[in-house]
Amino acid sequence: MKKFQITVEGNTFHGYEFGDNSLPSLVCLHGMTGDLKSFSGLIEYLINDFHLILIDSPGHGETDSLKREEDYMFSSLAKSIYQVIQQITNKPFYMIGHSWGADLCLHIAKISSAKVYGVILLDGGYAFPEHVDGLTEEKALLDWKEYVESSIYGSWDEVVKEYQSYTTRQWDTNLNALIASSFKKVNDNYIFKADVFSILAIIKAFYKEPCSTTFERIECPVLLLHATILPTDSARQKGIQEIKKGIKKLTVIGIENTKHQLHWDFPEKVANEILLWKQETKHEVY
Repeated sequence: MKKFQITVEGNTFHGYEFGDNSLPSLVCLHGMTGDLKSFSGLIEYLINDFHLILIDSPGHGETDSLKREEDYMFSSLAKSIYQVIQQITNKPFYMIGHSWGADLCLHIAKISSAKVYGVILLDGGYAFPEHVDGLTEEKALLDWKEYVESSIYGSWDEVVKEYQSYTTRQWDTNLNALIASSFKKVNDNYIFKADVFSILAIIKAFYKEPCSTTFERIECPVLLLHATILPTDSARQKGIQEIKKGIKKLTVIGIENTKHQLHWDFPEKVANEILLWKQETKHEVY
């Protein structure tokens, strides 16, 4: 494991590298309110096949918030993260993103197609917010502001109780470790490290530059692994139909009995699907 700090245009990105850097690199981008440690469960299943690069996105984990709202626009943030990657490796690379991180992966692939072997989307990059009925930008901003500001937990047990609903897996100490670094303790309460400014700027970016604007520009193979247990399943079905029309080299797989954090539910199964897809598409990228 190797820790890194890379500054791009005055913003310092924190992250870790795992594994042999002679292997193809896999850049890992987490979702909103999470951090790079949300991928910890996948590392053991992927480290023999990839050089793993895990990055804390701005306003999350150890990476500070960006100063300007417009810097969270996908077109801007994608360029910054691409510059971070280029300082670690100048070779072509794979990307995997969960939720918001999946959208970021698509926007990075859009601007650097010659450098991207393939993109793996973990229940993101295809549905939010375009296919969620009634979810106006105003409502989304209000809902997320309320969610972040009200997520104040008086004990770690309260945090665990909340997060137990996010996974189909029996809770264990490994899941504790996955979420612990996303919180900080303030006045004996646990609150998100992610700040309201960053979250709301990200939500605005979803509406101004939706993932569908990238589809026709994606040249590399894409693997979409999606959850199968969610109340907004209709949005996901609409999103799947649209992404199938837009991305040329697309594989779509639903991971049975999973919620949004599908890489927490069944990390080995998710990793196996990734490795199989990598093998099947190898002739297209090397």
